[in-house]
Parts: sequence; structure tokens; C-alpha cells
Amino acid sequence: MSDARALEAAAWAAASGTATSEQLATLEADPRRWRDALEDLLEDTEDRLEAVRRLTGPERLQVVADFEGELARLEAAYDLLTKVGDSSSAVAAIAAADPAGEVRLQASWGGGNVVVWAAGPGTEPATAEELSDRLEAIGGPAVGWSPFPAVPLPSGARAAALAIPVGEALGWLVAVGGGLGREGVGASVAWLGRAAIAAVRLVARGAVVPTLPAHKRADGRGLDLAVHWVPALVPDAMLDQLTNAMPGPVTALPNTKQDARVVTLDVIGSVVDAVIHEAASRLELPAPPPHVHSPAQVAEAVVTRLDGSSFVAPMAAGAEISKRLDRWAKPVLGTFTTRLVLLLDPPDTGNAWFLSVLGPGAEGGLLPIEAAIADGKATKALVDELVRAERVVPALLRPGAMRRGQVYLSQDEAWEFMTVTGRALEAAGFEVRVPALSRRKPAAGLRMFTEPTGDTVVGAQQLSDVRWSVLFDDVELTAADIARLAEEARPLVQSHGKWVELDKVDLKEAAAALAERANQTRLTGAEILRHSVGLEGTSLAGGLRVDGTSWASNLLSSATSLPTDLPTQPEGFAGELRAYQAEALAWLGFLDSAELGGCLALDMGLGKTPTMLAHLGRCAGNGTALVVAPPAVVGNWAAEAAKFTPGLSVLVHHGASRMSGPALRRAIDRADVVITTYGTAVRDVEQLADLEWARVVLDEAQVIKNPANDTAQQLRRIPARSRIALTGTPIENGLGDLWAILDFCNPGLVGPRAQFIAQLSGEGEAALRALNGLLVFRRTKSEPDVAAELPDRIDELDHCLMTPEQIGLYQAVLDSLVVDATKVGGEPKQGAILAAITALKQICNHPAAYDKDTSTPLAGRSGKLNRLEEIVETVFAAGEKVLVFTHYAEWGMRLAHHLTEVTGVPVSCYHGGLARGARDRMIEEFQQGEGAGALVLSLKAGGTGLNLTAANHVVLYDRWWNPAVEDQARDRAWRIGQTRTVISHRLVCPGTVDERVEEVVAGKRHIADLVLPKSSSLADLDATQLRAALGLRPDELLTEEDE
Repeated sequence: MSDARALEAAAWAAASGTATSEQLATLEADPRRWRDALEDLLEDTEDRLEAVRRLTGPERLQVVADFEGELARLEAAYDLLTKVGDSSSAVAAIAAADPAGEVRLQASWGGGNVVVWAAGPGTEPATAEELSDRLEAIGGPAVGWSPFPAVPLPSGARAAALAIPVGEALGWLVAVGGGLGREGVGASVAWLGRAAIAAVRLVARGAVVPTLPAHKRADGRGLDLAVHWVPALVPDAMLDQLTNAMPGPVTALPNTKQDARVVTLDVIGSVVDAVIHEAASRLELPAPPPHVHSPAQVAEAVVTRLDGSSFVAPMAAGAEISKRLDRWAKPVLGTFTTRLVLLLDPPDTGNAWFLSVLGPGAEGGLLPIEAAIADGKATKALVDELVRAERVVPALLRPGAMRRGQVYLSQDEAWEFMTVTGRALEAAGFEVRVPALSRRKPAAGLRMFTEPTGDTVVGAQQLSDVRWSVLFDDVELTAADIARLAEEARPLVQSHGKWVELDKVDLKEAAAALAERANQTRLTGAEILRHSVGLEGTSLAGGLRVDGTSWASNLLSSATSLPTDLPTQPEGFAGELRAYQAEALAWLGFLDSAELGGCLALDMGLGKTPTMLAHLGRCAGNGTALVVAPPAVVGNWAAEAAKFTPGLSVLVHHGASRMSGPALRRAIDRADVVITTYGTAVRDVEQLADLEWARVVLDEAQVIKNPANDTAQQLRRIPARSRIALTGTPIENGLGDLWAILDFCNPGLVGPRAQFIAQLSGEGEAALRALNGLLVFRRTKSEPDVAAELPDRIDELDHCLMTPEQIGLYQAVLDSLVVDATKVGGEPKQGAILAAITALKQICNHPAAYDKDTSTPLAGRSGKLNRLEEIVETVFAAGEKVLVFTHYAEWGMRLAHHLTEVTGVPVSCYHGGLARGARDRMIEEFQQGEGAGALVLSLKAGGTGLNLTAANHVVLYDRWWNPAVEDQARDRAWRIGQTRTVISHRLVCPGTVDERVEEVVAGKRHIADLVLPKSSSLADLDATQLRAALGLRPDELLTEEDE
């Protein structure tokens, strides 16, 4: 019993607006019991109200008013609970209702006016002054108000009131209806706001019509006329929802004690009329006729007075136009319950679309309109609606139709109906049912279907029969299909369950693409593969899809289905691979199984050597591998093999004492891996080409980027079951570099060089990415999972000054170049330009780097050297190490000697003139040495292959044409194994050729950045570009005066 009392108390508190959050939660948990409690309270309150009405005495009115207020609150709560969709919405609505004991601004409807007053259950109403203050506080309209007779309240009190035309208060009402400015505002104002929003939405969708009410003038000599706008096709459900939610105060005025539905329609109609009158007053319309006498002049006055301004017309002419408008508007006025359905069926085999009009039958189901009319329910309304539909769709009146309301449409008419006419019908209140459609025009793409011919050849030379078609999304079309569709006025197809229109230009291009390939009915596996990755190109935006069975399709399937749960400690490998290295190892296994070669293009420092050794270790016993590498890293290969794959038998074939003849053959037969240099491989190519190699591995494979040079040509003579190229920069100068590497790995597979470059430079950019995971395995330090393994790096560009000595020498070289050009009467030769650039770059480094003077001390003569000394001093003070790279080996040796003198710490210079053993010892001493240190390296000898993680500072002393070369130099320190932040300094003299080098080559970075970052080449620059890059720019030059 106590639970029932608690629930009843909670229901009462919710109705009064005083419920706690716990009480509201209790009610929301059991809506059925909540409703039962309200019903009990309503019944009890009605009984008590009946009893108090029999009282006598002066207190009777007050007591009756109190009980009536309680009953009203309970009824409102019950209505909210039973008419709102769910209990949680009801809780929110009741919680927001006008609480007892609080004065709120209320509004009543007064025939086109909003009448406001302020009161609340159990409170005294606000005075006129308090009402004005409240309006100002809540942001009500500042002007437009007029006094209004006091509003009688159920308690017997009378509330002071103000009135305003709805048009003047429209902005405020819409804001309140939208949830703004609700503080201190009662439910009646909010309801009028929601009604105003509903009216504005009707105007926005065009559901309004003009009427022309006529009023006889007092003198009886004519009619007063004015355009009045009324809502049309008002949804019955919307009207019911607003009517059921109407709070009592809306109809508190004596003259509005009428049906709530009529009041709601009046509010909506008044707002509609006000909105359009205001909008029409802002239009620039023709001047109205000065005198109105005939029906035509009345019609002209209507069109020019859409703002509702009145005019006078003769009785006959005015009445005629007024009645015409009434007859025209009548079918759509008021609420809208009789809805016809226009149904468009998909086309038959003859591409004819069937349109039919359906209406409600006597038993509620939909019938063809003629049958619905004959069924006898609302016959006139159905006929009127059918006539309206026929006005919008004239095709329904087409002669020869089987029945009224049924017609066949062409493809063009059907598309027009689905995209344009159907929307007009919906706006006019009809229901339209059409097949699903899409306005997105699908892009055309080629489809190649392959089937093996059954010949015994396997691999890239396997022949397959080929069938070509065109795909528009999921719609496959043959050449005959395309020809048929091209003849139609509006070609339509069904794609993904939706009808779409095909572009005739796309159809024309598709037909041309199929015609171009009409004779390609049999292709090799290599040709199919090139098509699959886009190397053969297609003019169609949708690209090419390859289906069916062939060597190429099986290869692509295998490449995309490599295992994801990969071991990081493979058999035969004494270490642990990173996740991306394990992926690369799986890819190398895929190449082996497919008998293909490929390019392992891990970024510098990401561990290409250990990854390749893991693969070679896994393949031990399956033939001998030949590794060709630059001299600087031969020792590193041998050391890494001993560390990671101690089970492999490794032979280093290099140096004057290397084996030859039968002894070499016997040694190779016993070895798992043979390591040699490029120079040695070329010199001994006759012996190496006479052997069968399981695989040939080229480290720093950018060496063969020029397929015409002797090294690339000679290495192609060495036979192998598989060829693997290792490089962090397979594109340095352009896509031709990538072709050279891939064609070495798989001769002939990627097609001719010119076609490869043309396809990848144009629409084939996607195909370049498609090579990743197939013929190329690429990972870069910028990828999140890879970068997580590496420390941060900081790249700094240090601007250095030019001393007077440097500026004088620089200008002298320029003057000499110009004089030489003048003497010969034309452009200086390319060789002279290149020699001048070299001289200018050396001058930027130091005057002694140019004039080779060894007698004068270096200090104080170069801005770059000054900056280098500052950097080294800072590095040594921190007990750290620094690498200094220069392109000029001779200058590097002088620089090392100078730094030794300045720091008191021995500084060596790593360059190509040193023996391999001396270079290896130099690297080991630097890596293992304790405390601060510096090492100068030539870019050519030390820029690739070396692992110098003992240093965490890098100085690029002079600029070079190829950014990839500089990146490689920096990456000697920024690589796996580095545990500290790497700081890289690029020393540049502004306003000189130093700075211009990057400007000239910057435009060539796009292709390389796509997949294989940062390339450029001096060989591609013309003389004009070089000459433009040489001169000093005084406004950018830093001199000693700038210090």
C-alpha cells in the first residue's frame, strides 16, 4: 500500500511541476502504473470538485478555482503521458510544464493577434507594469504592442494583457518555438511558437495558395478585395499533433472558446498570410493598374498586389475572379486526408515504364483509380485529386490509354518523372512511388576476363584467352549493349538496385576502348599483369579490373593474401625482425614462389640488410646467392651475416688476392652467399656469368639506374632464378630509375621504358602504388608503425655569411664565364657551366677549397667554416658525436685536419681513396669510441650503406643537386639503433648558387615524393636554368656586415 501512495504522490508532484528527480525516475520506470495513478487522481479530484461546487459562502469561488486548477494540471499531465510517444518524452514534457507557484508569460490567440499576460497556478497575475518588464527581460518584441482587455482566469482573477499582430511577433515566436529564450515563458507561448514554425515550413515547401476574399462596400457600388494567403495540403497528422498538444491558455479569451482544431488552423493560416505578405512587400513588382473595371484588370491587380494591399473592383468582375480563385484552390485547402498514389513500375523488355494512379478503396486498400472511384467511397474527392494529378502529369491524358490513370512512359519520360515531376507531385500532396534511383553517374571502367588456353607454358609467358567488356559500377556491358544504349534518348541501367543514367560521352569512350582492344583476344601472363597494374593504360576513368583465371590473376591474388601473423624470429636468423621487416620477408618468400624478382625499397636505415639476410638464411641449401654492393658496405654485409645468420657460409670476393678460375668455382659451390663489389663484378663478369646463381642481390641498386651504362649492362649477363634490388631511393632522377631497377629484376615484365614512364606519369599514378606489395616492397620512416621504432629528428637550415674574400672570388668566376661566352659569340658550353658551378660551390665552402692554397690558415675566411666550428664546439661540450659531409674529398681531408687542430681531438676523413680495411677500421673506431668525436665523410664514399648511430648530429657542409643524396647522408645516423634525437644541419650561403640548387630542382620532387621520396638530377637541367641559378643576389646575401 505504501508503494501505491508513493507512486500517487509522485504522479501528483509531476502534474504540479514539483516532482524530484527520484520521483520522475520512479514514474518513468513504470508508465502503466503512472497512468493508473493519474486516472485515480482524476477521478478523486472530479468527485471533490463536484462536492465543493455545492458549498455556499464567500470562500466558495476560491475553493472551486483551486480544485479546477488541480484538475486542469492532472488532465494536462494525463494528456501528455498518453499522447507523447514514450514515457521519457512525457517526463521531459511534464517536467517542463508550468510549475505551480511560478508566474510565467502566457499567450492567447485572438484572431490574428497574440495576446500575452503573466500568471501561474496558485499565484497572483502580473500587473501591467510587471508584464511590460517581463516582456523586455525575455527578449520579446520591442514595438507593436497595444493594450488589451484583462484576461479572465479560472481563479476569478483578471490578468493585465497586451496584444500584438502575429506578423509583428513572428520572429520572437519562431525563436521561442525553436527552444530559444524559454526562460520564464509558459507552455502557451511555446505552443504558438511551434505552430508558427509549422506554418513557416508550409511556406518553405510552397504549400500555400492565394485567395481573394470579397467584401461588399458600404455604398453598395463595388467590392473591397485583398489577396489573402492560406495554407494548402496541411498534413492531417501534423494538425492533430498540434491540436492535441494545445495548452489551455491559448484559448483563454472569451471569443476563442471554440474547437481547438479550428483555432490551430486559424493560427497557422494567420502566420502563413503574414509571412507571404511580408515577403511580397519586398519584391519589385509592376505597378498595379490605376483603375480596375474588368476581370482582366482584377487579375492584374491580384498579381501586382500579392502583399495583401486592398483595392476596389466592380462587383461582377471582382466576384468572378474571387470565385475562380476559390474553385482553383478548393481541392488543396484545409487538412489533407485523401492521398492518391502514383506508382511507376520498372521497365518491361521493351524499355517501357508503366505509370498508374492508385486510390483508397472502401476497405482501406489501394486500388487502381478507376476501381477506387467505382468502389463508392469519397468519389468526388478522388475525382478532384485525379484531375489535379493529370494537370501535373499531362501524359496521363495521353490518348489511347487502356484506362484512366494508367499510361506507359518512355525512358526519357520515366527519368523526368523520377527526378523532376515526382518531386512536384509530392509537393502537391501526392504520394509518389518510383524505383530506387541514383543521380550519381557511374564511371566507366574496363573489365578483362581471362581463361588459360591450355598450353603447357607456365609463368609470365603463359597464354590466356581474353574477353573485354565495360563496367558501369556493377553493370557489365558488351560492345553490342553499348551500341543499343547509345541509340536511346536517355540511356538508363540498374546499378546496385538503383536506376542511373549513363552519360553518352562515357558510352562513346567505352565503345572506343572496346574497339581498340577488339583484336586483343589472347595475351601472355606478363601482358595481363601489366594491364592489371595499369601499365598498359586506359582512357576510362574507372580503370581496369581483371577477372578469371591466369598466371597474372593468381599472382595478384597471392600478393594480396600474404599472411598477417608473421614470425619476427624466422628460422636461421639470430635476431628479431621488426614487424615491417617480417612483412618484407613474407613478400620475398612470395617472389620466390612466383619465380619473380623485385625491389626491396625500405627507407634508409630501416634494415634492408638484415631482412635480406633473413631471407637468404631461410633459403640456405637452395643454391648460392650473389650479393653485389658498394665497397663501403662489403665489410658491413660480412659482419651482419656473421651476426644474424651465422649458419650461412659467406665468401667475400673482392681485392687483388681474390680467387679466379676453378678455385673460384669450387669456393662458390661451397658457399651460401658470395659478396662482391660492383667494380669486381663487372671485371669478373665472364666468370660470374658462367655460373648458375639461385639469386642475385644488388645493394644500393640505384647504381644501375642508367640501364645503358656498362655496370647495368654487364650485371644483366649474370643468370639467376631471382633478382632482388635493395635501395632506399629507387627514384632519384625520375621514373626511368624505377623502370631500370624493375626491368633488371624481371626483364621484359614491366614493358618498354617509354610506355612505363608515360603511364605512371599520367593516369597511372595509381598503378605506381599498385606495384607496392607486388614488384616493390616499400616502407618509409614517415609511416606511423615504422616511425614508432625510430627516434625523433630535427632538420635545421643554417644560413652562413660570405666573407669579402669569398664574394670577390665568386664574382671573378662569374665574370670569367660571361667573358668567355662573349668571345665565342654565344652560349658557354655545358662543360664550362658545370666547371663554373663547381668552382662557385667550392668558394661557398671556403676559398681554400677552390684555389687549393695549403699555405694560408683556414680560420676566419669562410662563413660556413665559422658556423661548423660553432656546431662542433657545442657538440663536444655535450660529449656527443657529429658527422660532417662534403662532396669534395680533398677539401674533406683539409677540414678534418683543421677540426683536429681546433678541438684537440683526432678527426678522420672517410673517402674513396682509402683501402677497404682502413675504412672499416675508421668506422669501427668512431662507433666504439668513448666521448665526443667527429668524422668527416665524402658524400660519394660515406653517403650510403654505413651505420653510424654513434653520432646524433649531422652537418651537410655543402649542397648537392640531388636531395636524395643529402637524405642518405643524414640517414647514416637517423636509423634503427639510434636512441637519441638526431639533429641535422644544412649549411647554406643565401643569395648564392648554394641556395639556388634547391630552387632549380624543387620542381622535380613530385613524382619521387609519390612513392619513393625526393629526386632530381643535374643531367635534366638546361643551360638557361643553370645560368639563372649562378648570380649573386645582393638582397639575400649575408656578409660580415650582417654579423
